[in-house]
Amino acid sequence: MHEQLLTKVDKRILALSYPIILANISIPLLGLTDTAVIGHLGNLDVLAGISMGTVLIGSIYWFFGFLRMGVTGLVAQARGANLKVEISSILARGLIIAFIGGIALFACHSLLFSTIFYYLEGGTSAEKLAMKYMSIRVIAAPFAISIFVFVGWLFGMGKTIHSLLLLVSVNVLNILLDIIFVKLLHFGIAGVAYATILSEFCGFALGILLCRKFLFNKEQIKTKAIFLSKKWRSFIVLNINIVIRSTLLQSVFLSYLIFGTLFGSEILAANHILLQITLLSAYALDGVAFSSEILVGEAIGQRRVQQFKKVVRSALKIGFIFSCVIGVSFYFLGFLLIDLLTSIESVRLICYDFIFWISIMPIFSAFSYIYDGIFLGAARGKEIRVAMIQSFSIFFICIIVLVPLMENRGLWTSILVFNVVRAITLWTKLDSIYKYFSSN
Repeated sequence: MHEQLLTKVDKRILALSYPIILANISIPLLGLTDTAVIGHLGNLDVLAGISMGTVLIGSIYWFFGFLRMGVTGLVAQARGANLKVEISSILARGLIIAFIGGIALFACHSLLFSTIFYYLEGGTSAEKLAMKYMSIRVIAAPFAISIFVFVGWLFGMGKTIHSLLLLVSVNVLNILLDIIFVKLLHFGIAGVAYATILSEFCGFALGILLCRKFLFNKEQIKTKAIFLSKKWRSFIVLNINIVIRSTLLQSVFLSYLIFGTLFGSEILAANHILLQITLLSAYALDGVAFSSEILVGEAIGQRRVQQFKKVVRSALKIGFIFSCVIGVSFYFLGFLLIDLLTSIESVRLICYDFIFWISIMPIFSAFSYIYDGIFLGAARGKEIRVAMIQSFSIFFICIIVLVPLMENRGLWTSILVFNVVRAITLWTKLDSIYKYFSSN
């Protein structure tokens, strides 16, 4: 019976997924720790400040998440085709872009942050604290962005245990430094920022260590191969499509913050806490999505269409099961999680009203994550971009109609609809991958 329930592909997805899930969960756990150490100081402005600061700087950094997503699929395909020089070249290209982007971000951060806060309508005190936090965090921008490249490359190589080691090391160190700087040394919001940049420096050093055999291998690192115009062109086109996709996706996540500032500091703080809990499910489901990226990339590199079909079926099945387990867990443990994150009673009461929403969100969102992983593994940038534009258009219409009628509930309804539409639009484009197999 066990053999019938779990196919070979199911088992491989699970084997790849569990390190990714553990690694991914450490990311929102860091956000939960940031929120908890600040939330129990009892100062609403400080909690609102860390809410704004972490969401904004996280969104800016996640703009560079195309490096993780673009690298994984390309490396998996190169590995499937046994192109060792190209595997090393992709890593080098990613790191070059990461450092250029990080240096550019640091150079213009003052203007960028000022522009962002000009258009937000949060409290003046909270905005000042958020600006202070973000101005410290940006110091480590090139190193923080490079971690996306290392993680994506390790995923593409199927080295999920190594990516687990990298992400967990960074986030556990960050959590420990959070506690030391805020709870013991009383550095406040600046302590949270310093804890993060120190952990990012260490994460970059660990990434170099884990990838050293490919970064410093004279037989595989070829300058000509790294700077081939054809490869850069395809790499940039893919990543531009992913950037558009990620920018629109981050706009949806930022809507928690943008509309929270309009609804008041209490709802802003509550939405931040609810978002941190929701991210637990997103990162867990991304474990299955990332596994599908790896296996889809391999199948395409090896030109095996039947293997591709098996990966799609297995990923959708396992993703849905995971989402149901997560949703039920949130329903029964939601009150406990909220109480752990803040002692501010008014914020707690708002969060309690939205436990149902954070429980159903994973179930309605599961297929959007899985299909996203499938198309990223196939490096189908155009389809990803078009599907996201279509989904965001529906989201925007929902926001215009539902927020004036339902306020914060209208916001959460719009995000739920967005994730459902995202899955549907990607599903309708699956034939483009099958045509790719036929033409090759």
